[in-house]
Amino acid sequence: MLNQPGKKVQDAYSLRSTPQVVGAARDALKWARYMVEIELNGAADNPVFFPEEDLVLTGAISRACPWLSRSSSSARRDTIAVLSERRHNRLMNPHLSAGLPAFLTKGAGMFSGLMLTQYTAGALICENRVLSHPAATGSIPAAADQEDFVSMGMTTALKTRQIIDNAQAVLAIELIAGAQAVDFRKPHKPGKGTQAAYEVVRKHVAHLDADRPLFDDINRLKDVVESGEILDAVEKAVGTLA
Repeated sequence: MLNQPGKKVQDAYSLRSTPQVVGAARDALKWARYMVEIELNGAADNPVFFPEEDLVLTGAISRACPWLSRSSSSARRDTIAVLSERRHNRLMNPHLSAGLPAFLTKGAGMFSGLMLTQYTAGALICENRVLSHPAATGSIPAAADQEDFVSMGMTTALKTRQIIDNAQAVLAIELIAGAQAVDFRKPHKPGKGTQAAYEVVRKHVAHLDADRPLFDDINRLKDVVESGEILDAVEKAVGTLA
């Protein structure tokens, strides 16, 4: 192999292992959906009532939700949100970003740029790692031991919803940084899929010239991630993502 100064032999795992991680997560999602649909069509006692939605649910979903939550984010390396934060870190660090300015701002030292968004992403991932501990392991017998094994299904469902919400915010933070990086790479033009994602991000979040509070930007783009608008735009540009 020829020695090429300044070039790395391999990209970091957070870059080159993303397809394998996302593929495994999609499989986990399919399995979780399959299990939830079976259990929701079953009959069990202790139904859960949602009066604001005129909805009554029976059945336990504690076994499917932990798989879904661990795929979204946990202490393991092979998780979507953790890899998202690691890629975001590489955009912040001038030693890893291949020529981008520190914290994606021209005024590093005077401006913080997007530095503090990494704090937010890190805090959300830390919270997700705590929440990813399966609630079912905390089974406590009840009803004079008639219910001697308790699934803690509602606890599992509630924390899984929070994990997914947090993970969507982490992805939004990475997308904000990615759009900022694209701006600094001009006049180079990204690929069709990246360009489509960039245009959606810029429709909702403006380029960061000088420091401003970013919580509104993050919350707004998190809602966009949840809505599927970015995915729809990318698939329109490059075709369905299997």
